[in-house]
Amino acid sequence: MAWAGIFLFLMLIAPVRVGARLRWEGELPRLAVGAMVWGARLQIDLKPVRSEGGRLRLAAQAGGKRIALPKRKKKAAQGLKALWLLLRANGAGARLRRMVKVRALEGTLRLGGQDAAALALTAGFLRSAAAALPFAHVRVDPALGGRSAVYARCIAETRLGILMAAGLLWYAQRRKAGRKEEKAWIIPSGT
Repeated sequence: MAWAGIFLFLMLIAPVRVGARLRWEGELPRLAVGAMVWGARLQIDLKPVRSEGGRLRLAAQAGGKRIALPKRKKKAAQGLKALWLLLRANGAGARLRRMVKVRALEGTLRLGGQDAAALALTAGFLRSAAAALPFAHVRVDPALGGRSAVYARCIAETRLGILMAAGLLWYAQRRKAGRKEEKAWIIPSGT
């Protein structure tokens, strides 16, 4: 029985790192999303590809092997929406926000074009706007005669127990919101 308690404790304190990297250089953007738990890594590369009919589809690869993505469903992104709502909400979400640490939030924007004055003004405006995000390191470079490009990277970490608690909290709130209140009973009088 003691080994079950030790296993549960190790699961709850397991460090979880989640990261994303975006790269766009004039073509279609590429996104890599990864997670690491107790040093075990999983990285999925996502990129848009054109199908035979000319429509854009999302293709995924992990470890050089292609992964079949499920077809789009209406409720496919509810987990991400729930995490976003918990992170920006007051109350319990504020506590969760303190428990999730953003280790790196970096971005590089290379502005390409032929008009030097417009590039300099745009780069200056974006640099001043980036100063409003003190926790992020954003770099804006004008590239006269070059191509535009975007590179972005974000790494966050927390504990597995915190994510499990957030999931249970979200499930409880969702279940509570789904219940309907009972109508008040009306007992007709005999007179």
